[in-house]
Amino acid sequence: MPNEHTGEPGEDHAERRRVEPDADASSTASHLLERQAILDRALRDEDHSTLSSIMRRNPPVPVALLALGSEEVRERFVKWLGNANIEIELASSATDALVRLGKRTHALLFTDRLELVQAVRQLHAGSATHVIFVDVAGTIGAREALRKGANDCMPAQASGGEEFWAHLTTARRIASLSSALQVALTDNRILATIDELTRCGSRRFFEHEFPREVERAVRLRRALALVMCDIDHFKAVNDTHGHEVGDEVLREFAARLTHGLRLGEDWVARIGGEEFAIVLPEASGDEAFQIAQRLCERVRDSPHETTAGPLLVTGSFGVSGFEPLRGERRTSLHALVKGADGALYDSKRSGRDRVTAMRPA
Repeated sequence: MPNEHTGEPGEDHAERRRVEPDADASSTASHLLERQAILDRALRDEDHSTLSSIMRRNPPVPVALLALGSEEVRERFVKWLGNANIEIELASSATDALVRLGKRTHALLFTDRLELVQAVRQLHAGSATHVIFVDVAGTIGAREALRKGANDCMPAQASGGEEFWAHLTTARRIASLSSALQVALTDNRILATIDELTRCGSRRFFEHEFPREVERAVRLRRALALVMCDIDHFKAVNDTHGHEVGDEVLREFAARLTHGLRLGEDWVARIGGEEFAIVLPEASGDEAFQIAQRLCERVRDSPHETTAGPLLVTGSFGVSGFEPLRGERRTSLHALVKGADGALYDSKRSGRDRVTAMRPA
């Protein structure tokens, strides 16, 4: 059997990389977000600001970066922060600290070097959420540290009593807040990305990301195909067996669509009650048609197992595509969706359980 998508010679695509039908929401979300990251890189320069990080659902990591010149003070803070259950990352020098801050946003930065505080504030906004200057010599003072860009200034020893521990308590709360934000945004990422019932992409994900797929294809002169499909006579399933059985059919139908597609490249979204969209980046119209035919066969080949017993289910498919190598200079979201939707309804009018390609304009 031919590969389900173009790949390296001699490799069976479905065996090489597949999404398993029982993939959980978090793993499916990661596949979709991997594709989102590819689009981010293709369509714009990456913005590293704090707000942008949060909007990309990458909040500051709940880690304290220690850039302390005194080995004695460093060991002391490692012990104290460890006792406070704050994860620690050590920087060997100011240069190393700047490199680490450039790679990811840390919740906390402890340093005894004013020049590093100043350098951090010259980086993109939000390289470190909370910068704490450790006044090892006791000669700098909070006023000067804050003027240079620190958020807080604390002594290097616990002899300051309650004031010293108040500084550490504040740091621990900031790290905890960063951790809670990560958890909340991870949960929100899954909810915004995944259709809870079918574990495919959500309609919201499709509406946001498919226009960007079209923009990428036009900008880079790459092929792009869209397959629209739905379950034949699905209303009859609900009316005869109830909505719980209908949900079981939807889950199995979605699993059969997803199985065998390329992780991080092809993706499936549920865009209506029983209607799905399959996005195939860098697939020609002919390739997409062949893929849709095999998906149609896969849906039909064996009954869908439900609590009401095995049910024979079929689907109708419509295919549209953009192929710059064939002379097409531009396309649009509207043209691709309208083409695939029209082809889908042609399949319905022709008797269902079949694939129809968009007619050339």
